Amino acid sequence: MPRRPGLPYVFSNQGCNALEESAAAMGDTPWWFQLYWSTDEGLVDSLIGRAEAAGARALVVTLDTTTLGWRPQDLNIGLLPFSRGQGIAQYTSDPHFRSIVAGRVGAAANAAKEKVRPTIGAVKSLVQMSRSHPGDFRENLTSPEPRAAVETFLDIFSNPALSWDHIATLRDRTTLPVVLKGILHPDDARRAFDLGVDGIVVSNHGGRQVDRSIASLDALVNIREAVGREPTVLFDSGLRTGADLFVALALGADACLLGRPPIYGLALDGSDGVAAVVANVLAELDLTMGLTGVASIADLVPGLLTRA
Repeated sequence: MPRRPGLPYVFSNQGCNALEESAAAMGDTPWWFQLYWSTDEGLVDSLIGRAEAAGARALVVTLDTTTLGWRPQDLNIGLLPFSRGQGIAQYTSDPHFRSIVAGRVGAAANAAKEKVRPTIGAVKSLVQMSRSHPGDFRENLTSPEPRAAVETFLDIFSNPALSWDHIATLRDRTTLPVVLKGILHPDDARRAFDLGVDGIVVSNHGGRQVDRSIASLDALVNIREAVGREPTVLFDSGLRTGADLFVALALGADACLLGRPPIYGLALDGSDGVAAVVANVLAELDLTMGLTGVASIADLVPGLLTRA
């Protein structure tokens, strides 16, 4: 069995388990909470409060997904798990969200009922919603709540009008360190630190949001030059190997977020697969450093790299 690396983990706002359950499974290993800013400010406060109470070490605010990008592969296969009630457990476990859903269910019960002839696809979706929703599956099948929860989520999960004014309110809303994810321009990096955030994540969301977006690695170089060495700058998007990690650290990242590779390990071999992927990435980083004569992470500098 691979040794557990004990790396910090960022809980997604879109997940299949309530953050309290995930926090309990983490034990003493530190974790952060990734917030997708809702159009309902009460829900934003509720999610932040739950993260604090469950032991989060930082709040990571996603800036680059205020609406979903154009994703042809997802469109081709009709992939939107949220519409089937999958991946919204942070919401269906939230008391504020559930109160919104209850209000919608009550309003619908008082409205005139239309006769609707459901399609086979709609029935399948309702079954999946009932299976994913908290509570007893059989009771959910006859309850309006699962469908109302999905509709509510799709209406309010993210705020297209998210602005710097919203970010400025965080100092009065949380005691957690604040990290902004999705920074790609030096001006935005400067403004973030001027607002007093504790760190930024240079990321283009894996290239899934804006086609022809600047590569995250190029953005990292520009941003580090603009803000200097002192601010905390993390890097995300496209990391697959220890060699990738070597390059990102040499170009100015204080640390990197490893997103997709552990998921491949999880699919193949569960938690052992995740541990193996992380171990392999770190082993390759260590070997790459040794082969290039680098003794420590602090010695990783741009001069080690050359352009073709």
